[in-house]
Amino acid sequence: MKRPDLKRFPSSSAVDSVFESLPPSYREKVRSIFHVRRYRAGESIYLQGEQADAIYLVVEGRIKIERVTREGYQTILCVRGPGDIFCPVPILDEGPQLGAARAMTDVTLLCADRDSFQEACRECPEWLALVQRDCLLEMRRLLARLESSAFRSLRERLAFTILDESERQASYGESPDELRITQQELAGLVGASRESVSRTLVKLEQEGLVQTGRGRLTILNRGELRKLAHLEEE
Repeated sequence: MKRPDLKRFPSSSAVDSVFESLPPSYREKVRSIFHVRRYRAGESIYLQGEQADAIYLVVEGRIKIERVTREGYQTILCVRGPGDIFCPVPILDEGPQLGAARAMTDVTLLCADRDSFQEACRECPEWLALVQRDCLLEMRRLLARLESSAFRSLRERLAFTILDESERQASYGESPDELRITQQELAGLVGASRESVSRTLVKLEQEGLVQTGRGRLTILNRGELRKLAHLEEE
């Protein structure tokens, strides 16, 4: 596991908002349980099936949680960015890691070990409630993706996922029209092969809905993507 980075405690508006949502008397206590870790793009943070020993909060960059089935099929359970908490489920239920966490970009994380997290939860129930709420919101996103996979074509699922990731990226204060995502990552999110996703993206590009690039995807016609994803126009 990475050694703690003891340099200046990093700050961002997304992270500050997490701590500011706590009662003033507990903010510094909860903040004090975290230390800093930094990972390069592609580095592993933890592996699927490992015993969870920490909880994480993203300061900068993005990470993904990948799960591999016994048959060797791989899917992305979630993508987390600035201000997002990850790895709460194994800490709360004391089970193994549901997937492997990997840095999609260079990332800065805040990490708190299991014992310190649990002590903070006992002293500050609002902190536990915040973590549980974040976990349940991500569960809702996962259920929406599962529903999309069960009842929509690959073309429709891809449109839905592109829009979903666009909204997520906007919540991080980034451009919602310029997605930093690879075709392999899109394939993991929609539950399809990279080859089939690539072919579908070519068709969407020919229709003027998107434009693809190396590790990037630009939304050109959001309205048509919404129609394709069966989302109501706002």
